[in-house]
Amino acid sequence: LLSEAEVMSPSIIDRAIQETEAGFTTLVSEQWTTKPQMATVGSCCLVGVICQRTLHVANLGDSRVVLGKYLGREIAAIQLSTEHNANQEAVRQELKAMHPDDSQIVVLKHGVWRIKGIIQ
Repeated sequence: LLSEAEVMSPSIIDRAIQETEAGFTTLVSEQWTTKPQMATVGSCCLVGVICQRTLHVANLGDSRVVLGKYLGREIAAIQLSTEHNANQEAVRQELKAMHPDDSQIVVLKHGVWRIKGIIQ
């Protein structure tokens, strides 16, 4: 994805995520008749890349990026990202904007917001 002439950027990480999503969508389409449950599972995507001494991170889902840092003789966990799921108001608004004709794109089910009532 990254040629020697390019530097790491959000667009390159986005392209990698898009290609991964396309591959998964193809897999689900190919196996739909034998494994229909694949279409109802969720997944998280967490990417970390160090390029030219800069850490680039991207997160989709419930995962969090945590950096371990030495503080003297101890290691401290420093959270670098937040969850990205339908429980976040901004994510729900984004989904509604992306799917204006789907009144069921986000559904509150058993006290938890879910996409299409299935995944968080």
